[in-house]
Amino acid sequence: MTALNQSDPIKLVLTCDLGASVNKVLAQIYPDGVPQVITLSPEVADVEKESVKGLSVETSAQNAAWVGISSEYYVLGSLAKSIFAGTSAIRDLKYQYALPKLAALVWLACRHFNLHQADIFVHLLLPSGESKDGERLAKQLSAALKQGIITPTGRLKLRQRNFYVSNEGSGILSYRCHTLGDAHCSQSIGMLMLGYRNASFTLIEKGNQSKAESTDLGMNWLVERFVSHTAVGLSKDDSRLTSALVLAAAGEFDALRSLSRKTKVNEVESDLTAFQESLDLVRREYCRALLRWIRNIAVFDEVLICGGTGEFVHKELTEYFTQEQIPVVWNGGVKIPANLDTKNLGNRLADVWVSHLNHIEMLDTNFGYERSSPLVPEQVPKPDPEIKKALLDTRPNHDPWKNFLPMKEGI
Repeated sequence: MTALNQSDPIKLVLTCDLGASVNKVLAQIYPDGVPQVITLSPEVADVEKESVKGLSVETSAQNAAWVGISSEYYVLGSLAKSIFAGTSAIRDLKYQYALPKLAALVWLACRHFNLHQADIFVHLLLPSGESKDGERLAKQLSAALKQGIITPTGRLKLRQRNFYVSNEGSGILSYRCHTLGDAHCSQSIGMLMLGYRNASFTLIEKGNQSKAESTDLGMNWLVERFVSHTAVGLSKDDSRLTSALVLAAAGEFDALRSLSRKTKVNEVESDLTAFQESLDLVRREYCRALLRWIRNIAVFDEVLICGGTGEFVHKELTEYFTQEQIPVVWNGGVKIPANLDTKNLGNRLADVWVSHLNHIEMLDTNFGYERSSPLVPEQVPKPDPEIKKALLDTRPNHDPWKNFLPMKEGI
């Protein structure tokens, strides 16, 4: 058991979700700091060292970064998009750009808390099919931090104390199992995660994962179908598209109207009518494709649905599963504390939020720290330790403290 010591270096805890639409991190100073949400848009561009010379990042900027790792340099966020034609690289594995993204997020967290030295504890969420990559990432990030990551504010050198990987969705699943109590061991629970890049489905039978599959049916699929169907010169890379479609699905059409490239009022209105008709059709096509895929995977007693794209087709999916007499539990029943959601991400924080609670609980156990107050006033219940133990098979790393080296730098 490692005890807390007031003379120890500051401990920075990070729980990271490298989303295809936005990178999300819950960061806090351990043990009593209040968790903070830090985000970075997904665009990334690999560049030469000369490209970042003189490239400034404003002190107030929260969505831009560049990092140098050994001889490789990357620009991320708004700078990557506006200057270097960076992309969100949704066709690539998350692992490919995970290291520069993590490095940039660590730098943003240190700048947020005004830290120059700290021990860091990282919890990373990865798709189940990529979870083995976490072991390599742990070593790569530790080596980069030991050598020093080049940033706009100088060389960042930190000591990585632990690097823990969980499957995406494990936070929501653990919360739902806690809610069900012992009943979860007698049920088959399907978890459908609908993100920007893809959709994934996990089946939990009697407390153990029995299936995990993924498909390209994410929000990006919807966007590409919409652009193809409208055929009026829209670009699938237009940053306005996704938000316009989401607003239009909620009945707000001004953003959709602004996508038209026409100049005459009557032509703009004609485009708007075509946009609305195409959107309705594409939503129906998407739900048919998604449900066709799910029906061929498994039969289950209830389904947990989460992810930003899920909200886009909330009505259609709810109606389908209600008709099939399968209870739907949106976001596993997780409630996001209002004062935590400073970026207005809503339910898109559900998985990383509960994962962060699990991460803090693991640290409390390791350090023997008795927590007397919640992290935030509206804290959700923590999953029962026995239930979490039953779910270990759904996690790629059965011993999260295997590489924990309290007296040494790096891994």
